[in-house]
Amino acid sequence: MKIHYLGHSEFLVEIENNNGEKINILCDSWLSDYVFGDMMKRYPTLEIDYSKLKIDVIFLSHSHSDHLDPYILTEIYKNIIPRPTLLIPETMEFLIPIFKKYLPKQKIEILKNNKTFNFKGIDITGIIFQNDYLTNEDDVMTLAISNDKELLYTDVDTVPPENEESINLLYDLFTQKNYESALYLSTRNELPGNFKIIGSNSTKQRIEIEKSYKEERSEEIEYNYYRFEEDFPNCSDIQELPYFLKGLIGQGIVHPNEESLKLRILKLEEEALIETKIAKKYQRNFKTIPFTPGKTHLIKNGNIEIGENIYFLNNFSINNPKTDLNTDFFMKYISGPLDERPGNYKAQEQKILKMLNSKFLPYYLGNSEDNLKNAILNSKNSKYVVKIRYGNSLNYFERNYYFSFGSMGFEEEIGKHGEYNEDYWANDLEDFLEGSQELYTNFWHTLTPKKTYRVWTMLGANFLNNDILYKKYDFHFKRAKAGRSVESFIPKKIKDVVS
Repeated sequence: MKIHYLGHSEFLVEIENNNGEKINILCDSWLSDYVFGDMMKRYPTLEIDYSKLKIDVIFLSHSHSDHLDPYILTEIYKNIIPRPTLLIPETMEFLIPIFKKYLPKQKIEILKNNKTFNFKGIDITGIIFQNDYLTNEDDVMTLAISNDKELLYTDVDTVPPENEESINLLYDLFTQKNYESALYLSTRNELPGNFKIIGSNSTKQRIEIEKSYKEERSEEIEYNYYRFEEDFPNCSDIQELPYFLKGLIGQGIVHPNEESLKLRILKLEEEALIETKIAKKYQRNFKTIPFTPGKTHLIKNGNIEIGENIYFLNNFSINNPKTDLNTDFFMKYISGPLDERPGNYKAQEQKILKMLNSKFLPYYLGNSEDNLKNAILNSKNSKYVVKIRYGNSLNYFERNYYFSFGSMGFEEEIGKHGEYNEDYWANDLEDFLEGSQELYTNFWHTLTPKKTYRVWTMLGANFLNNDILYKKYDFHFKRAKAGRSVESFIPKKIKDVVS
């Protein structure tokens, strides 16, 4: 089995069936230079030679824009004949009309949870873990690809829950055949630490963040081992299997300014060393390899070898500077809304009130982890208040909308405005509701310290916001079909703070 690693969470698997036929499966599709959701840059960027690229199946794990890329899917659709089969998880069924609209005659297969789709003798199995807590990745389907000798499992962009059911499920998966090699491809997303570093105010603060974050991540990695002694002594560990291998991928989203690359902490190479040290402490002897973007990785006879450059990439290079917390790069934020248009106050107010009452209230009144009732009880005025600024940074006015135990829903606060819980520009919320902003655009916004932005978090919730996701992908597929690039979508205000 060969894995052509493309950076971030994307890779192309080349695996043989029993007839010796090579089947090529692309896992996720974000290969554009930027994430259209927040305009962060891909690391590394790619120049694809579509005349050389061979794909039989494209698997899309979930609906985040760093995994589902309309611009690349449109290019593949135009350039690769016969067209690959599009394999989507059942959690993304609501987007099928979009695929059919912009990729007509595209063959689409739906992968059901814990079911196997056999493609020309290769088993492709999807697993959606059932969490007892809310995340913005509840729709993620993890993936297993196998023939009779080799297994690849990738957790994609999520962490399997810490419970017996999940542990046993993975063990059954890794032992269902007499494998010679079984690779766990683990996505290590260190964005929380990296963006804390980028958003810091001084070198001293960066050093403190790095130390704290590395300690926290080391503890999380170690728990993956000692949990079998402390919490799950009756469960079997896949990491003890003689043919088990681990590969580390991820960390493919960076700030567009090249200097920010010096502020990456806990790179894959360092994380592999930590993993190996901890594994030996618990008598686990498997091999852990940090995957190298742009390289083909050969999985054979229980071993991983890093091979040649990927055959369908042109002019590939990667800038991988050493971490330097003394670099003079500091994050710049945007003041005002992302789009400075005047806005239609009445139309925006109707949309915002509808969103607050039909989405926000049900989400947080029923949220056991962050309940709106508790936020109201802890407030000084016994209200939950959302401040909205209408207009642009040069000419705007404010309105407060509140919910209390005496309310039937959010309504405008009349009279003098007091304390508020969170604040937004109407233009930003309207753009989100219409599909041209999303959860991670707030990387660029100036947020008030020590406030919890629950509305923005709610708008990133799975399933509740399928209507918004539908609009978003319709918007970007339409741009892609018209030949427009994702780079041309970057707002001027973002370009100004990056340069």
